[in-house]
Amino acid sequence: MEAIRKQPIRLLDIEHELAGPDAMTALARYDAVLAGLAKRLDAALAAGLPPDEFPRAETLKEANVLARKILRLTVRVGGETQSST
Repeated sequence: MEAIRKQPIRLLDIEHELAGPDAMTALARYDAVLAGLAKRLDAALAAGLPPDEFPRAETLKEANVLARKILRLTVRVGGETQSST
């Protein structure tokens, strides 16, 4: 696994990676992180959470699904933009 970054990931950097020549590699890397989060969320929800934490976990789960969709859309749109130029 990659060493932990010392600086935060910037959204613009991610967008450039997803639009670049190694877009599928970047997509796989970022999607793996989000898939891992989804597994941890599912495990926490299955194990049971305190009532006050459940809505936050559900919201995070929905946001994670949305983030994975946005990743795929960004790669698709980025690829279409590159092929049209």
